[in-house]
Amino acid sequence: MKPIYIAFLILLLFASPAISQEKQQSSRASRDTTAIRNLNEVVISALRINIPLRQIPAAISVVSGDQLNAMSKTIAADDALRLVPGVRIDNGTGGSRVHVYIRGQGVLTESGFRGIGVLIDGISINSPGGFAPDLYDVDWETVNNVEVVKGLAASLYGTSATGGLINITTKDGGNKPVNSSLYASAGSNGFWKILGQVDGTQGNVNYRISYSHMQSHGYRIHQAYMADNLSEKLTWTPSNKIKVTQLLTYTSYFNQNSEGINLSRYDTVGHTAANTDAIRYNEFHKTQRLTGATIVKYDFAKNQDITVKGFIRFNNYQETSNNGDDYKPSVNPGITAQYNLHFGKESLFNHISLGVDYQSMKMTEHNFAVPDGDHINNNRVDDYWSEEVFDLNTLLINQIIRQRSTGLFLIDKLDIAKKLYALVNLRYDYVYNQLDSSTVSDHKTFNKPTFRIGLAYDLAKAANIYASFGSGFLVPTEDELYNNPVKYGGFNSLIEPSTSLGGELGVRGEIGKTFYYDVTGFNINAKNEFYRYSVPGRGNNTAFFGNMGESRRWGVETYLSYSPLDFLKFDVAYAYSHFQYTSPDSVNGHWIPQCPEHMLTAEAAVKFLKNFTLTMNVQYQSKWYIQVDDSIYQQYTENGIKRSSCERTGFTVANVNLKYAWKLGNLGGDISLFCKNLFDEQYFGFTEPNNGPDYNSYQAAPGREFFVSLRLRL
Repeated sequence: MKPIYIAFLILLLFASPAISQEKQQSSRASRDTTAIRNLNEVVISALRINIPLRQIPAAISVVSGDQLNAMSKTIAADDALRLVPGVRIDNGTGGSRVHVYIRGQGVLTESGFRGIGVLIDGISINSPGGFAPDLYDVDWETVNNVEVVKGLAASLYGTSATGGLINITTKDGGNKPVNSSLYASAGSNGFWKILGQVDGTQGNVNYRISYSHMQSHGYRIHQAYMADNLSEKLTWTPSNKIKVTQLLTYTSYFNQNSEGINLSRYDTVGHTAANTDAIRYNEFHKTQRLTGATIVKYDFAKNQDITVKGFIRFNNYQETSNNGDDYKPSVNPGITAQYNLHFGKESLFNHISLGVDYQSMKMTEHNFAVPDGDHINNNRVDDYWSEEVFDLNTLLINQIIRQRSTGLFLIDKLDIAKKLYALVNLRYDYVYNQLDSSTVSDHKTFNKPTFRIGLAYDLAKAANIYASFGSGFLVPTEDELYNNPVKYGGFNSLIEPSTSLGGELGVRGEIGKTFYYDVTGFNINAKNEFYRYSVPGRGNNTAFFGNMGESRRWGVETYLSYSPLDFLKFDVAYAYSHFQYTSPDSVNGHWIPQCPEHMLTAEAAVKFLKNFTLTMNVQYQSKWYIQVDDSIYQQYTENGIKRSSCERTGFTVANVNLKYAWKLGNLGGDISLFCKNLFDEQYFGFTEPNNGPDYNSYQAAPGREFFVSLRLRL
C-alpha cells in the first residue's frame, strides 16, 4: 500500500501553506467540501417515508452533492459511490456499464445486477423480477444526492432490493425564473462530455431540463462507448396539499463489447487486449430507452396523505456476438400507491404506511444466427461506432417473455418517548413469468412474505445506536430463467429463489463539530445461493445458473469523517467482508467469488488560496476469487503456464483532483484537473467464473488517465 503514503505526503505538502493562509478565513457555516454530516439535519427518503437519520435502525450512507463534485469525471457510479463502505462497483468500460455488489449481493450475473434496487427520483429502474440492466439513465452531473441502504433493510422494496437500495435524487431547478449551466469535460482515451441545462422557478412550478452527450474510445481495444441523455423534471405545487412531479428521461447508449480475456491472451498481448471474437464479430450493446413518470402526493386530511407513482418505460436493446445477433424490445409499465397515517401522543407516536407495487413487462426476443469466423472478413475496418452485423436468415430464438410482479407492504414507525424508535416492515411478493414461442410455452411463479424489525436508540449526539433483524427473497432474473441448461427453449426448471435471514448492529454519531462516524456489523445467512456454470456440448451458450447451497456473510462497515479545520477534511470508508459458502460439503469454506475481504477508500480535501480545492483519494481492494473450487481452475494450462490458484491479486489506486472555483457578477463556475490512477497501477477490475478451456474471465482496468472539466453557471 505504498501509494497511500505517497498520496498523503503530497497532500500535506499542499496543505501546509494552505493552513497558514486560511486560519483567518470564514466560519464553518460557509464551507462546502469540508462540511460534516449533522444527524439532526439529514432526512432519509429511501425507506418510503421521510425519517431523520438518527431515528433509522439501518446502515445508510448518504453521498452529498459536494462529494459527487469532488471528483470531476462524474460519469459513472464507481466515482460517485467511492465513499460508501460495503459497495463494490465494477466499471467494465470506463463509462456507465457497471456491475454493482452490496454485501456480496449482485455478483455473478451475466450482465447488470440483481437484488439491488435503484430508484431515480422515486421511480424504480428494476424489472418486475428485480433485475437492473444498467445505470445508463443516471447523468451524475444532474444528481443532487444519493442514499445507499445496505442489506436487508432495503427488502421493503421486495425482490429487487434484497441486497440493498441505491436511491438517487436529481437536482431541482433554481430559485430564479431562468438559470442556465454548462458542463464540459475531456481527457484520456478520446473521452469528452458536454452537458447543457436550463432550470428555474416560475410561480408554483419548478423545472429542470438537461441534455448531455459523451463518448470515448475506451482504454481497451474494441471498447468505445457513446451516450446521449435527456433528463426533464417538473414539479407543480398548486396548493400546500398537492404536489405533482413529472419526469421524462431518454437514453441512447452504444458500447463496443471487448469481453473478458483469458490469462494467456493477457500475458501475450497486454491489458488493452480484447477477446478475439469481439472484433471479428463486431460485438456491441445498444440501448435506447424512454421513461415517463408522474408522482402525485395529496395531503387529504390532517396527518393523512397518499402518494401515487406511475411510469411507463420503452426499451429497445440489441446485443451482437459470436452467439448471434439478439434483439430484445420491451415495454414496462408500473404503479405504486402508498397511504400514510400519523397519529398518537408524545410518549408513543405512530407513522403507518400501507401500499402496493405493481409492474409488468413484455419482452419480444429475436436472435439471428451469425456465420462462423471463416465466413467473416477479418480485414474489415473496425470503426469505433460501427453497428455492422452479420445476420443470417436463421432465427435461433423467437419468443415472448412476460413478467408481472405485485408487492403488498406495511411499514410502521413508532416514536417511543423521545429517544427510542422502532421500525417494522412486512411485505408479500408475487412474481409471475411466462414464455411463449413457436415450439414451447412455459411459466414459473415465485411468491413469499418477508419481514424486518429494527430499533434505534438516540442515546446521545455522540452515540446513535441501531439494530435490526429481517428476511429477504430473491428471484432469478429473466436471463437466468430462460437460459435452460437441460434443453434449448423453455424455462430453467433447476433454479429456485434464494432466501436470506440476517441482522445488523451499528452505532453512529458526532463528536463536536469536527468528527462523524458510522460503524455497522452484520450477519446474513442465505439459502439457495445462485451460481454460474457451463454445460459441455452447448457451444457458445456458456452462462447457465443454478442454486449452490447455503452461505454465511458477515462483516464490518466503517465510515469516518474528520474536519479539524474549516478548510481541511478527511474521509475513510472501510469494509471487512467474510463471505463463504457453508454447503454443500464440496464447497464448504470456499469464498464467494468476486468479493474482496478488505475494501478501503481514504480521501482528503483541502481548500487553499481562497478558491482552490485539492482532493486526493486512495482506493484499496484485497484479493478475491473467481471460482468456487480451485481444482476446477487448476486443470487449465494457458500460454504454457499452469494456473495454480483461482484468486486474483488486489490493487491500490490513487486519484487526484484540483479545482478552482470563481464568481464574476452573475457568472460562476469552476475548472478542474483530474488524474485517475495516478501511479498507473495495472490490475484486473472484474473477473467472472466461466468454466471451460477458453476461460474468458478477466477484464483489465484502465491505467493512468487525465481529465479536465469546466462548469459554468448563470
